[in-house]
Amino acid sequence: MTEPIDASPSPVLAEPEFAASQREVQRKLGRCMFRLQQYEILAKALVGHRELSAPAGKMHEVRAKSVALAANKTLGQLVGELTGGFLKPVQPAPGSASAEIEDGFGDDQQAWFRISSAIELPPEQHQQLMQDLADLVKMRNELVHHFIERFDVSSIDGCLVADRYLQSCYESIDGHFLTLRAWVEGMNRARKAAAEFMQSPEYLNFLVNGVVPDETGVDWPGSRIVQLLKGEEEASAVEGWTLLNAAIP
Repeated sequence: MTEPIDASPSPVLAEPEFAASQREVQRKLGRCMFRLQQYEILAKALVGHRELSAPAGKMHEVRAKSVALAANKTLGQLVGELTGGFLKPVQPAPGSASAEIEDGFGDDQQAWFRISSAIELPPEQHQQLMQDLADLVKMRNELVHHFIERFDVSSIDGCLVADRYLQSCYESIDGHFLTLRAWVEGMNRARKAAAEFMQSPEYLNFLVNGVVPDETGVDWPGSRIVQLLKGEEEASAVEGWTLLNAAIP
């Protein structure tokens, strides 16, 4: 004979008293992680486009490589990129910044372009922002790796303490996110304005003929005709002298 099947419903186990509080902690932890990921996406976009240098025909290729490289960086590495080049303290006096030397520009027959974005801050504000960003990375690591070790989420009191901490974390993360979003939007506006200017007749006239767009006249030392004449002068010189007829192609 077969045993009769007990079709009575299984008893429902009562939730522990801290269950509702624990779910709220889980929700707020998820909210923090969601915002951190949004921050990382923006940081990758900014770092990937912050500085590009390439021959005119390879700018798209170089940009794609830069974006791909930024996509694999951790939050700590991204913040290092921001604090190492994008955020700079204002120089104490005009002209005190050291001149940057650009290497690897190839031969003189190639047109190279360099696009660089940065934000300058007063030294005190810059120093404080450096510390705030370092704290953001530390906070992220605590949330990802040590949150459950730090808080007792199996008691109502522990959940309440964790809840207050997560609320504070979210406000800090959200503040950083809004600041970063403003930086990215500003950089995008600047890039758009630069692209529009580079397609204008004024820019082409400046690039080819050295005519300064603000109507101050021709930048003769940097003008195309002067550069060509200098090249022919060197090529056609005889005992330190060059005949004008020989220099003119």
